[in-house]
Amino acid sequence: MSVKNALINLTRHSYIYTLSTFIQRMLGLIMTPIYTTYLAQNVYGDYSLLYAFMAFMNVVYLYGMDVAFMRFYFLGRFKKEDVYSSAFWAVSGGALLVSGLLVWLSPAFSQLIFSDDMYIWPLKLAAAILFMDTFSNLPYLILRVEERSVAYSVVRILRFLIELSLNIWFVVVQKEGFLGILYANVLASLINVLMLLPIQWRYLKGRFRLPAFKEMALFGLPLIPNGLAYLLIEMSDKFLMNHFLGRETLGVYAANYKFGTILLFLVSAFRTAWQPFFLKVARQEDAKQIYARVLTYFTLIGVVMVVGVSYLLTDVLTFDIGGGFYLLGQRYWAGLPIIPVILTSYLFYGLYVNFTVGVYIRKRTRLMFLFTGAGALVNIASNFYLMPAYGMMGAAVATLFSYMVMAGLLFAYNQKIYPVPYDYKALGKLFLLLVAFLAAWFFFDLNLAGRLLTLTVFMGLLAVFGFLNRSLLTQLQNILRFRK
Repeated sequence: MSVKNALINLTRHSYIYTLSTFIQRMLGLIMTPIYTTYLAQNVYGDYSLLYAFMAFMNVVYLYGMDVAFMRFYFLGRFKKEDVYSSAFWAVSGGALLVSGLLVWLSPAFSQLIFSDDMYIWPLKLAAAILFMDTFSNLPYLILRVEERSVAYSVVRILRFLIELSLNIWFVVVQKEGFLGILYANVLASLINVLMLLPIQWRYLKGRFRLPAFKEMALFGLPLIPNGLAYLLIEMSDKFLMNHFLGRETLGVYAANYKFGTILLFLVSAFRTAWQPFFLKVARQEDAKQIYARVLTYFTLIGVVMVVGVSYLLTDVLTFDIGGGFYLLGQRYWAGLPIIPVILTSYLFYGLYVNFTVGVYIRKRTRLMFLFTGAGALVNIASNFYLMPAYGMMGAAVATLFSYMVMAGLLFAYNQKIYPVPYDYKALGKLFLLLVAFLAAWFFFDLNLAGRLLTLTVFMGLLAVFGFLNRSLLTQLQNILRFRK
């Protein structure tokens, strides 16, 4: 497969994954105006704390077997059906055990997370959601490794529509508040499990092979500390903010943070297509040239998104749709300045995802914890200093520092064990533009006309630096249209 053909293949699947990921994550964005209208800041803080805990537990439930399955599906010595069956039964059995423990210990977890024992029932619902979502995780991996991106997207979109409808019913119509969100999630997760059963039926005919499980566990278990460290970066600010600044400030921060994750749509969709893609082309002679080209294109798109969204999103969120209804409730506007910082953080997370090539191909996943752990330490230390002094902005900057450290350390190690000839000149120009235009956003109080003019200058400089020349645009256009 040539460089162009490989990029076309990656882009085609990324397109479809982007659509499904965007629609799936739109649930949070669509519901945020409703949540910020119907829920008080402290109740939104409760919601944020519980879902942060669930994200943390999701790593424990999977214990790296999802990544191990993909690696051994492509590069293993066992039958693909046996690899899947071994991973599926191991993960499902572990999920049942952990959910049982979570239900049993829910009073203790209620005190630990909320400093209150009134959250036992929400924690039991969370245990049910975690179990069902874990049970349905591996069938999605089948669709990814088989490059059935359309089927993957259809199921994801159906899940989104079901959960959206149930959220509106429980939160808006029934006015169940925080519990309504959980009831909607439980029912949507159950329906999702049933939809995915036919997809995995053929693979479940494989045998549980203890040698296959051992090899996957040896590959995947070292990723648990890495996953937990990543979630410390994502979630520690929520728990620390609850301690330092209170539940209401946490609610404001979490609502604005949600809009800062818009770039995560791109990163998540890219990651979904990227892992099976780079493993598939790893044996090609021009694999490194493909990886280098991908990083340049990803960075170009990421920088354009960060600058564009930063300059325009505030006007969208504070626009009166009618009757005093806004996409972000007025009580939450104090957190708007954190959005560009969070967007930039996820750009660096996208670079980190790009740089995972070497550790996966060279089977050095046990060292991933060092890079993510360093980011987690930077995050916690920065939050202890920046959050009390600078509030929500301090927490956002701590997140940015974390992802910069992660990406930088992994890049250095990747270039040592699996050097890729990246286009440093092009990358340097892109980051120069990013820093300059984000600085202009923060230091100059521009009106909408001024921001649109500044964005026009930004696009002009992209052309001056060679990113909008005819050759590159033609190449990008052909890739995006899947032409060889």
